[in-house]
Parts: sequence; C-alpha cells; structure tokens
Amino acid sequence: MIVTCATCPVRGLRCDDCVVTALATISVGPPGERPLDAKERRAVGLFVSAGLLDSGYAATLTSTVDSGRVGRVGRAVG
Repeated sequence: MIVTCATCPVRGLRCDDCVVTALATISVGPPGERPLDAKERRAVGLFVSAGLLDSGYAATLTSTVDSGRVGRVGRAVG
C-alpha cells in the first residue's frame, strides 16, 4: 500500500495535521527493504481487522526506505 499526497482528497487543506506529512519527515536510515516494525505491523493488523487488506497479502509486506525526496528520507509499507 502506498499513500501519497498526490491522491489526497484534502491536499493543501489539512496538511498540518496529516499523518502522511508527519511520517514523511522521519529519518529512518539508508534506503532499502526492511521487515515491518511493531508499529507498522499493528497498523497493518488494523487494516486487516477492518477488512481493508487481505491477511495473506499483509503477511508479505515489507518496509521500503526511499531517499528519493530531496532532504528527507521516507518509509513506505508495501
């Protein structure tokens, strides 16, 4: 799953309290794939519980650190 500002229906209106904006500013280390940490596993579990994500697919997810943004390192789950 990739969440981006490009597809946000309230882009430019609610950025100040957006979790995507907050997560995009966290430095998590050099680029590459990593296993999900405890917080990411919990978040994915909530999506599974809500029926928004298939449990089989959720079991295959990893975190990918992306340094493509200038001056920031982001982390995407998927």
